[in-house]
Amino acid sequence: MPRLLRAAGTLSLLAVPFLATPVLAGTAHADTPGPASPSASTSAAALAGTSFRTAGTLTPGQTGQATGAVGDYFYWSFQAQAGQSPNVTATVQLPPGTQRQGTETWRLDLYDGLRRAQPCVSGTPQAQAGTDSGSVQLSCTLPTIRSWAETWSDDPLPGTYYVRLTVGALPEQELGLQVSAQIGLAAPSGSDPSSDGSLSAPLSLPSAGPSAGAGATSGATSTDGASAQSASASAAPAAVGASSGFFSGGNARWWWTGGGAIAASLFGVVGFTLTRHPRRWFS
Repeated sequence: MPRLLRAAGTLSLLAVPFLATPVLAGTAHADTPGPASPSASTSAAALAGTSFRTAGTLTPGQTGQATGAVGDYFYWSFQAQAGQSPNVTATVQLPPGTQRQGTETWRLDLYDGLRRAQPCVSGTPQAQAGTDSGSVQLSCTLPTIRSWAETWSDDPLPGTYYVRLTVGALPEQELGLQVSAQIGLAAPSGSDPSSDGSLSAPLSLPSAGPSAGAGATSGATSTDGASAQSASASAAPAAVGASSGFFSGGNARWWWTGGGAIAASLFGVVGFTLTRHPRRWFS
C-alpha cells in the first residue's frame, strides 16, 4: 500500500507541468494587448450632452454630432492652450419645410471654464432660417487665448471651454420636431503679441515735437537748425532753475497745507467763542 501511494504521488507531480502549460500560455496571450487603431479615437464623432456637466469632449479636427428635438440644448467641451484662436463651426439640419410654421433663429454660444460667455471676434454666431431652408450655418472664433490676465478682466485663459448650440426663437408649434447638427473645431495659433505678456518694444516717454515756428523757418540752413537746437538746450536748464523757487514746486504744497491748518484753527476758536453759553455763578 505505501508503494502504491508513492507511485501515485510521483505520477501526479509529473502531470502538473503538462496541465499548467495551456493555462499559462492562455494567460500570457490574454495579457498581450492588440494593436490599437490610431484613427479609431479621432474618427469617432463626439456626441453632444444636454448640460455643462454632460458635455461631449471635442478635440481639434474632430466632428461632433447631435440628434434631438427642436428646443433642446446641445453641449460640447474642448481644451484651449495659450496662443490658440479656437474656431467653432456648426451645421444644423432642419426639419422639412412642410413641418415648420415660420422662421427659426439658432445660436452658437461659447463659455469658458467659469461659465462666462465669451465674445466672438469673427463668424456668424446667430443665424435665421426660413421655411425654405434645409440647414443653417453657424460659426464663432474666440479671441487669442492669453497665458495671463488681470483679475478684473474677462480675457480668455487656457483651460476648458464649452460650446452650446440651441434655437433662440421659433414658432411654438415647432417645438419637439426632430433635428440634427454637426459641429467642428479648429484651433489655429493666433498672432496676438500680448498673449505671452511680453512687450514688443521698451516703454519710453514720447519725444517733444517740433515747435510751431519750425514750419515758418523751414528754409533755414542746417547750421541755423543746429544753433537753434543748442540754444533751446541751453535755455531749458535756465527755465527749470527759474521755476524752482522756495514757493513753487513741492514747497508750495507745504505752504498751502500750513496756511490751511492755521486758518482752520482760527475759525474754530472764533466759532467756539461765538456759540458758547455764558457761565453764571450763583452765590
